[in-house]
Amino acid sequence: MYIIPTPYKVILQEGIFKLRPDTLLLLEVSCNAEDLKAVQLLKEEILIELGLDLKINKGFKPFEKLSAIRLSKVEGEKEAYKLSINEKGVQIIGGSSTGLFYGLQTLRQIIRQQRTSLNYMMIEDKPYFKHRGFYHDVTRGKVPTLETLKLLVDRLAYYKINQFQLYIEHTFAFKGMSEVWVDKDPLTAEEILILDVYCKERHIELIPSLSTFGHLYEVLRTHSFTELCELEHVREEPYLFTGRNHTLNATDVRSIELVKNMLEQYIPLFSSDIFNICCDETFELGKGKSKAYADKVGVGKLYTQFLNQIVEFVKGHGKKVMFWSDVILHHPELLNEIPEDVIGLTWDYLSSADGEGIRTIAKAGRSQYVCPGVGGWSMMMNLVGNAFENIRRMVAYGVENGAIGVLNTDWGDFGHVNFLGNSIPGMAYGAGLSWNPNGEKDFETMYEAISLLEFGDHSKQVVGLLHKLSASQNVGWCELVRWKEKGEHPDWLDIDKILRGYQVATQVGEALVDLSGELKRYPIDMKGFIVAAKGIQLIDLFYLYLIKGEEMLEGAEEGYTPWKLAEAFEEWIYEFQNVWRMQNKESELAKVREVVMYVCHILRTSK
Repeated sequence: MYIIPTPYKVILQEGIFKLRPDTLLLLEVSCNAEDLKAVQLLKEEILIELGLDLKINKGFKPFEKLSAIRLSKVEGEKEAYKLSINEKGVQIIGGSSTGLFYGLQTLRQIIRQQRTSLNYMMIEDKPYFKHRGFYHDVTRGKVPTLETLKLLVDRLAYYKINQFQLYIEHTFAFKGMSEVWVDKDPLTAEEILILDVYCKERHIELIPSLSTFGHLYEVLRTHSFTELCELEHVREEPYLFTGRNHTLNATDVRSIELVKNMLEQYIPLFSSDIFNICCDETFELGKGKSKAYADKVGVGKLYTQFLNQIVEFVKGHGKKVMFWSDVILHHPELLNEIPEDVIGLTWDYLSSADGEGIRTIAKAGRSQYVCPGVGGWSMMMNLVGNAFENIRRMVAYGVENGAIGVLNTDWGDFGHVNFLGNSIPGMAYGAGLSWNPNGEKDFETMYEAISLLEFGDHSKQVVGLLHKLSASQNVGWCELVRWKEKGEHPDWLDIDKILRGYQVATQVGEALVDLSGELKRYPIDMKGFIVAAKGIQLIDLFYLYLIKGEEMLEGAEEGYTPWKLAEAFEEWIYEFQNVWRMQNKESELAKVREVVMYVCHILRTSK
């Protein structure tokens, strides 16, 4: 039996309790309206999974001898719960409504595997890390619909994640900034307010996250705000590659006024008492308009001075502040110039992450979250194996260095072409280890567990297939964009590796198609997996053509010509767009399509 996260204590016993049509969902007198919402989710799960429409009731002794799932609370650790299954039925006792909710999520996972015949067992459980978050990019080209965000929240809650952040650079409809977001399909204040309530009902804290220093390319390329950019010539940047010209001029008083204006509009929308001001990757700081001042006081000092203005403003609105630690780690001697109660978000997304930054922050006595990643940015399919290893390492470093939380990140650079479902395995694994760092670490076992619990795959192979697909990417979307926008020549690529990768992607794509008919849960994810596999195949074929010409293309795929490959790309982008629009607003889909159309143009016009 699989449970994610792994409970810290499980005792399996002899015997079976049978769920029947007359089994009650029984709230005991300690339960309230919040708990009723939680048990309604269980009722819906049982109806969908088993076809049993169990009734909800509340009471004392008259129900003692009836078949029931009994739910109660006793004062204790807020997120702790006990779950027992025996001849009397199922009993879940929570230390609070939150603990009871988490016990219900565990029961949902048991029911998904054992159906109506539940093994006798006793579980005692509580989390290791108090703060267990997921960070989702909604600003690099793809803006989810409110319904997609709600569904993601449901999936986070299922794995006992209790914090959620949406990464915003320019995709919120700020008043007075319409030039920034008019063509981006931004999130609105109303959507944030609705999502905040939805999260609270599922015991998740929606924490605001807003770029307030670097990563403001789309803001700083407008007529309205271009004068605030550290460097000149913002409008000459490539179409998708926005890695430069995105830092505010920290010496211009109008910069902090812009930031304060955004914060004043954004802060009131969230019930959380935490605010993530980001302030990461300020690459150009001190290299342009602020150079003279930076030469005088130092780039690190310039950074902390502007950072502290933002911190002071946000704290003035009653919020705790968190920020990304990467810039200050280049100037660790200045850590003591940042208020002691500011929380550092220390990230490293490599499978070889060494924990050096985490140790530096810990030695300074500062609070921090460790921040791994689900490894999907700039590519069609998330690097599943790399992400799992990165998450495993970063959580372990967090334990060793006294981190107060884990924030697992899901970025979307270069147009965010990886679909949401691709990130779910990494999300689930990160949730598991942030709850119980001593839980299941064997990747193959976790692939099987997530395949079954998340996707309803009783063959337990879908995540393993995604891992195999992700490892086949020797070239990908990132390389395609850089080739288009920067003219980077692909001669350095290994033809044999590309050819082998194409063959693996083809095999996995066929296996996913065969499997898709069996999986009824989250069918949009399966469509996305299949589209991703096809995209990997086509990009491989295009690079084989770029490097060795039409003969190489025909050898890789019998009968393929440049024109036929162009047609395959056109059919693929049509399907890609369909999947995108099922989950997201139109947002910046046109930018993705333009890259593919350029490829098709090259294929149809080259000789």
